[in-house]
Amino acid sequence: MVDHEADTPDDPWLTLAEIAEELRMSPATIRSWISKGTLRAVRPGKRKLLVRRSELDRMLRGEDMDGPDVEPGAETWRAMDTINPPGRSPHWPAEAVEHVTRAGWLGVAEAEWLDALSASAMAPPDAGFVVRILQIASAAARKAAALANLGDEQPGPWWQRQSGLPRGVLSYELRPGGSRPGPAVLWARFDTAVEQLGVAMQEHSAPGERRALEQLSLVLHEIADALLGQTQDTWGHVE
Repeated sequence: MVDHEADTPDDPWLTLAEIAEELRMSPATIRSWISKGTLRAVRPGKRKLLVRRSELDRMLRGEDMDGPDVEPGAETWRAMDTINPPGRSPHWPAEAVEHVTRAGWLGVAEAEWLDALSASAMAPPDAGFVVRILQIASAAARKAAALANLGDEQPGPWWQRQSGLPRGVLSYELRPGGSRPGPAVLWARFDTAVEQLGVAMQEHSAPGERRALEQLSLVLHEIADALLGQTQDTWGHVE
């Protein structure tokens, strides 16, 4: 655990918004890095996350986190940044990046997004609820980043065949009016993001879909935090 009280000019604390602005990425991507354990953060307050400048630099250099069983420079699964597209991640070797197109990576992100939704499709209201919504949050951030990474390139034909969300919901357990645990105000924001996502899919608007996915990812992380009752410092990783 790190000391979140101390702050120095050489190694200041950064907010997620500051990191997102510096890297020209969505806060949803940064938040998912923290959730997956790729980037360490502390929580000085109930709804605020802070990251050391030195910790951000470590991750951007492609270095793994130090640990009792990790040799310096060694990589583990925690070091892999699967949220960011391969061409924008320091964790992907150059030879691997050469064989991944932007549209191809969007296809990968879409498959993982559908897998996350499938896991939540008809799941019972059990202790795995938080894990499932965090998986959806990460998948949403991954797909949003893949859409942003396209630039002027068009998505594949499969994307053009989208016609919106079935029945306007992501899954049965996440539907409005269901027994969704957590603050109602956050679920209202979630419902708004889902509605915006459905509209963007119907209109085949890549920017609109990206924005909706980013908002959906961020609010699901907030709901998960509320359910976990995280009021103290954390690495942000959920096993």
